[in-house]
Amino acid sequence: MPVVPSPAATLILVRERGGLPEVLLLKRGAQARFMPNAYVFAGGAVDPADATEEVYEACAGLDDNQASGRLALPANGLRFFVAAIREAFEECGLLLAYDPADRIVDLTGWDEARLRGLRAQVCAGQLGLAAICKLHGWRLAVDRLAYFDHWITPANLKRRFDTRFFIARAPALQNASLVGDEMSDLVWRSAAEALAGHSSGELLLMHATRTILGEIARFDHIDALFAFAQGTRKILPTLPGSGTA
Repeated sequence: MPVVPSPAATLILVRERGGLPEVLLLKRGAQARFMPNAYVFAGGAVDPADATEEVYEACAGLDDNQASGRLALPANGLRFFVAAIREAFEECGLLLAYDPADRIVDLTGWDEARLRGLRAQVCAGQLGLAAICKLHGWRLAVDRLAYFDHWITPANLKRRFDTRFFIARAPALQNASLVGDEMSDLVWRSAAEALAGHSSGELLLMHATRTILGEIARFDHIDALFAFAQGTRKILPTLPGSGTA
């Protein structure tokens, strides 16, 4: 029997370099069970804690009905937005959240050890985003995420994911960094540079990542990319063949 794919969420974080979109890629560890050594966007499986009443109340700009509508789901769509934000914070330390003044939170003044400890607690399930938001008066900036793509991994795999891809501008007053051993490297590259790196053997990119980077490479300015991402379009799930890598 084919494995039922687990719901997952991925966040493509983009910053500007001379107007050009530059994407954050994280290298999975050599011992990872899924896609070892591959450079990927931040993301992972949706957790039960991503769909609690408390975390939904901490979301800004979207409720579950609106989020579900954007994903063409009957309900529980907001959990994908929350999971994307949580995974990005865990894996690269970038947190899409508003402070009490409705600005994206500034983490540059935080003690690095304190911030790493906070991320480790979130990763271990010891502390949730709802509790962090309540403590600091923050709200999750789910309204900053644009729904970008939808992929379901092939039916022959032992680990399968039904993944919603989102795209957002990287917070300006935060620094990407690694914590733990899930990821071994992080790089910022334009989509064209990343694809060239794959061709040269510098970066291992899986099929879905390459395809999405190919879409991003069409845009020579970050504003054009986000105008497209935030526009109205129908997104259907991509189900690659079993031989796709």
